[in-house]
Amino acid sequence: MTWTPSTFVRGPETTEMGNVSRRVRDVSDTIQYLDPDAAPFTVMLMKASSRAAMNSKFEWIEKQLPSKWDAINNAGGYSAPYYTTPDTVFAVHNPIFSVGDVVLVPRTGEKMLVSSINTGASPTTITVVRDVTGVMTGDTGAAGSGTAGVLVNNDDLLVIGTSFAEGSSSPQEKTWNETYPYNYTQIYKDAFGVSDTEERSELYTGKDRPRLRLERGIEHKINLERSALFGDRYLNNANPANVYRYTGGLTYFLQDNMVNAGGILTEPTMESWLQGVFAHVGATDTRVLFASPLVISVLDMIAVARLHLVPRDETFGITVRQWVTSHGVLNVIKHRLLETSPTGYNTTPAGYGGYAFAVDPTKVLFRYMNGRNTRLETDIQLPDEDGWKDQYLTEAGWQISLSPVHGILSGVTG
Repeated sequence: MTWTPSTFVRGPETTEMGNVSRRVRDVSDTIQYLDPDAAPFTVMLMKASSRAAMNSKFEWIEKQLPSKWDAINNAGGYSAPYYTTPDTVFAVHNPIFSVGDVVLVPRTGEKMLVSSINTGASPTTITVVRDVTGVMTGDTGAAGSGTAGVLVNNDDLLVIGTSFAEGSSSPQEKTWNETYPYNYTQIYKDAFGVSDTEERSELYTGKDRPRLRLERGIEHKINLERSALFGDRYLNNANPANVYRYTGGLTYFLQDNMVNAGGILTEPTMESWLQGVFAHVGATDTRVLFASPLVISVLDMIAVARLHLVPRDETFGITVRQWVTSHGVLNVIKHRLLETSPTGYNTTPAGYGGYAFAVDPTKVLFRYMNGRNTRLETDIQLPDEDGWKDQYLTEAGWQISLSPVHGILSGVTG
């Protein structure tokens, strides 16, 4: 190495003349993080609605009251395009009817009384007494005394109750079956560590371990959040020694009330979507709306005078604004993970920047495998490894019940 002689300088040294390598740098002892908490869905459920799962496959029970709506089905081999006044045997789409049902034809106002059902026919047929209340023409007081109107194919039918004669016997029993949706727990791992040399080095921000625990903890929570939003339920057991389970999220389980705005989100479109989201009484009249920044901006313009801030001590520290609509209450949360791809590689980037999820939190549970809720495992390095290694581990999934009480809004561009 060649020796370099010192340079002679006249006068006092200034900050620009001295060797800057000798000067102690003024470096903050803290690190500023961009989006340190971008997982509001996971945060809310882990704190408010969680339960241990006893198995990697967990199930729940759902039961929905049978629909009372059906329609005339004239596509089953009937030659005429309609049923005339004397007809009393009708083909229908679904076997929802029972003897004694009063059936309303909304188009005409006619009420019919079901006297028998043939579920063995294809399609199912029902035999009825026509115009039992005499609304079509004059009522003489006898059943079916009115003159019934013409019924056309796909005329809507609505069961509005039952009617039995005085002194009659009890009708046949009936019930409806429940369903057993299920999901899987997924194993999430985020490891971190440093060499022993790095561990013993002096750093402006202190030791690496506390910093890395914070950083990887944030990343671990965001990994849980993204699978809660976009995950698909799947079991890969092709190799019994290496089984992979994937948990289904909102985009997997929510198959009702899906509206694509197809561009500019208008107030009528929003109102129509909310009408479906709040249609069922099996849920509360409150939903949490997890909305992309773009959708939040649109809502600010649509409902500028109707959004009110909710105290943070009531929302687990998450910023929530409340919108009271005629259909129900929306607790609106900006979700930063609902974004369009920022890579710039695609001229028409894909993603979720135009999305919003309406969720009834009382119908969603964070299900962690018993004893395997999020935990920090320390010093898991191999015995001969020259350093330390920790990891965050979670085995969990999502129980998302009753799709009809939730909803997905997509396709918003402004």
